[in-house]
Amino acid sequence: MNQQQFIKGICLGLATMIPFGIISSNPVNGQTGINLGTLRSTALSQHNTYRNTHNSPDMTLSNSLNNSAQNWAEYLASNGVFEHSNSDAGENIYVSYTTASSVDAATLANQAVTSWYNEVSDYDYANPGFSSETGHFTQVVWKNSTQLECGAARGVKTIQGTQYNAFYVVCQYTPAGNVIGKFPNNVMAP
Repeated sequence: MNQQQFIKGICLGLATMIPFGIISSNPVNGQTGINLGTLRSTALSQHNTYRNTHNSPDMTLSNSLNNSAQNWAEYLASNGVFEHSNSDAGENIYVSYTTASSVDAATLANQAVTSWYNEVSDYDYANPGFSSETGHFTQVVWKNSTQLECGAARGVKTIQGTQYNAFYVVCQYTPAGNVIGKFPNNVMAP
């Protein structure tokens, strides 16, 4: 797959997604054919690399909670929406569009986590707090979040007459981050 096949990023308000396939309960590949074990371990590793830069302890995967993130990813893909769940966990969501029929799970995980982390360039450590421009980053490095759960699913989206496969990634965090008044102790400068 080449770079020209990707339109990636975080797009709000997607409402014209066409559902793809039948949702499967296969715990390894989910609805998508994506190896969820690889996606989850790669996402965890990438999170912990960034967290170490900000003096936050490593997180661990929560196998018992992965179903929540996977179910939400499948919901997004099946319903063609891009919105947060009503989970009590912290949550980051991502979608990548491609004309390819599949994506590499490790690549997808790295793209999602890197996209969220890259908001670091807009974070003001001198004035710590929540901002919609940096909320994904602050959740990735939030010191008191100790467990990570991730899921992925595929839907389809037509953009300017071209049909793309839409690969959704959902990561949820417990305890949830981005707690008002707690930023100075949870988001450290590198």
